[in-house]
Amino acid sequence: MKTSKVYHSLLAMFFLCLTAWFTTGCEDHLYNGIESADPATQQDDWVALLEEINAESSIIVEKESSIQDAVDAANPGDAIYIEPGTYPESVTITKSNIQLIGLKGESGEQVSISGLKGMDKVGVEIRNIQHPELMTKGPNNNHKRSDKKRRLISMDRRELKNGIAHYRFVVDLGKDEFDVVRIHRVVREHRSYRPVRTDGAVFMIHGSSQNFDDIFLRPGVDKPDEQSSSPLYLASNNIDVWGIDLAWTLVPLETSDFSFMKDWGVERDVDHTLKAMAIARLVRGLSGQGFDQLNLLGFSYGVAVAYAAAGRETQQHGIRRDIKGVIAAEGAMKYAVEDEDSRIANCNRAAGAQAQLDMGIYQNSNGLTFSLFGDDAVLSPHDPSPVPGFTNYQFVLFLGTSTFAQGDPPAPFWHFVGGEFDGTSPIPQGLLYTKPSRWIQLLRGLPPYQPQLGGKELSACLCNEEEVTIDDHLSEIKLPILYLGVAGGFGQQGLFTSSLTRSSDVTDYIVTLQPGELRAIDFGHGDLFMAEEASELAWEVLRRWLVEHAQKFRA
Repeated sequence: MKTSKVYHSLLAMFFLCLTAWFTTGCEDHLYNGIESADPATQQDDWVALLEEINAESSIIVEKESSIQDAVDAANPGDAIYIEPGTYPESVTITKSNIQLIGLKGESGEQVSISGLKGMDKVGVEIRNIQHPELMTKGPNNNHKRSDKKRRLISMDRRELKNGIAHYRFVVDLGKDEFDVVRIHRVVREHRSYRPVRTDGAVFMIHGSSQNFDDIFLRPGVDKPDEQSSSPLYLASNNIDVWGIDLAWTLVPLETSDFSFMKDWGVERDVDHTLKAMAIARLVRGLSGQGFDQLNLLGFSYGVAVAYAAAGRETQQHGIRRDIKGVIAAEGAMKYAVEDEDSRIANCNRAAGAQAQLDMGIYQNSNGLTFSLFGDDAVLSPHDPSPVPGFTNYQFVLFLGTSTFAQGDPPAPFWHFVGGEFDGTSPIPQGLLYTKPSRWIQLLRGLPPYQPQLGGKELSACLCNEEEVTIDDHLSEIKLPILYLGVAGGFGQQGLFTSSLTRSSDVTDYIVTLQPGELRAIDFGHGDLFMAEEASELAWEVLRRWLVEHAQKFRA
């Protein structure tokens, strides 16, 4: 498709914003009619225990694991949660300021160990653990109440449809004002707060300028169902679905001082993701799903977070690891040699982002910009857009379907939603796979801000000329990997990253609906989660992989 030079000049600043959004990357829209959970009225142990979470991080000891290994791997401030059962070992505590918390089973099973030494260390807290020494000293020694800050800020639960519930947990994960994330769970239940036994599990990380609702649970729809929402589709097929709203998605619209974002990069998102996954594993175990590790799915920018998290865990003792497998949905961390133009384009993007940081601009406001475009497309669709030649409605479609070459040298620019053109006009005649209303509504719900540093780090990693930390241990990852791509998005470009790992279990799947020459109108980046046929073309592939790998893990 050819476009006149005038459009390139008029749209330059918009495409710079658009490209940064796709490669790195309003208010919080809450549900109406939320059913709030009052832990005091619930009989389920996991609800009460969640109220007491106060550790900097959590380590989970499964029945087949060693409590001593967990104690040895713990850091000050860690809580060690132990699955109910009998552990024929004597545990020696040599560290201060840790917690050992025995969990209770549904039938009242408790944690029993052969012996325990070192419980007099400063700040050591022991709960619900049976062993000879404590039994002789009396029950009061079995629980040293901590005064540490609680982590759970709020929790709510909403019934969606067909016995499926959506939980949201707002959790404080740090010392600063905005060290807060929201954790989601979508799962089928046989009664309130008690899920059915599931066949697999996944933890999902959203992309740039998005959150869990915006791209996964409610991508452009008010009332999600199994055909419009990937979490609902998976949950209806007995998958336990978890996800996160990274801390920057909760920064209020009215924020004016962004100095707190100066050091917010990919590694910080990794920190929060891993802490949230540990909480998810704990809740899963307490609600009858088992305490095993979770598959981590990243979409777009979230792919970098997922790979960086898996890489970090290669440097940790196995008992501290929460990731079982990696699902890279439409994203990459490295380009192959034949993608040199794309690599250089990312070098230029990294330099542009660094220039912004040097000027003290620590926030990327793409979400706010695009939400305003979406508002204009709904409120005044036929009015002229800020760019001559487009109405507001046409301009939004144009942004979503654009496949113009960008950068210097020019690199193939993929699109968010596939659209059809008449060959003479830059204005799309219609979207091929996603309803226009869904694309526009997705834009209107975007979180307003994202840290500049995170986007810069990902572009620098793709550039591969500047030292970054997020890919330091990519080559040491041995976990199962699923790459889920689309031909009009990252497509074949996303295959190279997994080849740099040590995984012997890599599955590649790319949705392709058009011949190679028509990549410009093929299934797009966001069509993966928004298209009318996405459940059949992509989500079922994901579901089968999750089930197969859950079975392998149990075997």
